Amino acid sequence: MKKGLLLFAMMLFSLSFQAKAEDWTDLQHEVSLSYGTLPVVDLLHYYENYFNPSGESVDLYDDKGKFGSLNISYLFYPDDNLGFGIVYSYTNSDKRILRNTNVVGDFYNSFHSICPSLKYNWYNYNLVTLYSRVNAGIAIATTKASFINEQTLPEEKTATKVFFMYQVSPVGIEVGRQIAGFIEVGFGHMGTAMAGLRYRM
Repeated sequence: MKKGLLLFAMMLFSLSFQAKAEDWTDLQHEVSLSYGTLPVVDLLHYYENYFNPSGESVDLYDDKGKFGSLNISYLFYPDDNLGFGIVYSYTNSDKRILRNTNVVGDFYNSFHSICPSLKYNWYNYNLVTLYSRVNAGIAIATTKASFINEQTLPEEKTATKVFFMYQVSPVGIEVGRQIAGFIEVGFGHMGTAMAGLRYRM
């Protein structure tokens, strides 16, 4: 009988340990995928003007739309509320190049951002979590300008540069536990408004 009680106690201990490990707040690894609208490279003309490879005074006319930002994140949580890791973002845009209202070419740019990230969950109750995020890292910009010349084939000029990139998101909300949907507002490489899914493991 003693052996049976000992075996039963060991089973209860094992089950309680497993239940604790399955509590989503004890899961230390988080991956997420999100889409953001209006990243900083689309909001500020500084980036298109600074990385214009033509070296000429031209106007860039946006008549092909903006891609937005695709974001992939990994975070590690040493405790329930504080996570740190890395975020990768990609965005691009195509534009017409104008000179004196005449279309003289096309302009294409793409941005790959890689930023260490710090995320803090400052409210956590039932299925709702509120958080803030700060990222700081680099972006790699590749630009190409194709100029139309009536007498020859289009002339292409390209440039690749690396520069400082960031994201500041004062508030985000997650709904769910181990798997959750979220929306986030901020300013930077991830976008001004983001929506996505995250998973804790």
